[in-house]
Amino acid sequence: MQSRSAPNLSRMIGRKIRSLAGIYRAKDAWPQGVTSFTFDDFPKSALAAGGSILERHGARGTYYVASKLAKSEGAVGRLFDLEDIAAAHNNGHEIGCHTYTHLRCSEAEKSSLIGEVRANAAALSSVIKGFAPKNFAYPYGAVSPLAKRVLKPYFSSCRGIRPGLNEGTLDLSELLANSVYAATFDEARMRSLVDQSCAVGGWLIFYTHDVCETPSAYGCTPEQWEAIVAYTAKRTTVLPVRDVLAGLGL
Repeated sequence: MQSRSAPNLSRMIGRKIRSLAGIYRAKDAWPQGVTSFTFDDFPKSALAAGGSILERHGARGTYYVASKLAKSEGAVGRLFDLEDIAAAHNNGHEIGCHTYTHLRCSEAEKSSLIGEVRANAAALSSVIKGFAPKNFAYPYGAVSPLAKRVLKPYFSSCRGIRPGLNEGTLDLSELLANSVYAATFDEARMRSLVDQSCAVGGWLIFYTHDVCETPSAYGCTPEQWEAIVAYTAKRTTVLPVRDVLAGLGL
């Protein structure tokens, strides 16, 4: 008679073999799925409002930073300052990496890409002593085969903006992510994505920019963010990108 531990042992062995082959699946660690909430460019409202909402639900997010843009004003409002980076980190959120100047990766040469991510890492380590970002998001979602190859050795993952659910074998060079924008906000569709992720053991990633009452075209309202965060936190595990990958041994 097969012991009760045999299926678990079999799954562990299979997971180990896949990891040795560089094959990672979210459902190996989260059979009921997992979700990450991410912010691009780090507007101040993304922490003040977006981060506070996550924290109220016992969750943390990932903030992708282009350090050259600190204290600047852009289409998504006032961007982060150095104190915001430290505060997010100290509150358990993940600080991720954009390019230093928000360079569009699809148009960059190898030397420029390497220089940009190294400069960004250096700037972030000056704020958080000894820190090195482990995960990247392509500014504008602009990706190319060259950018994928060049950035792969520097990061555990790179996230794009192509929508969908990360299921089956993960493409860590361009993780799929789904926008949360005020103009296209569809709570029923987002809930359906969460439910689908739970059913198949997938990794669902959401992203936005600013979170305020009068958001930019690239942001959402606090009420919209609250709605999807609250539903997701009730249905499944919510983790920063960093912690999802740590659970997969990365």
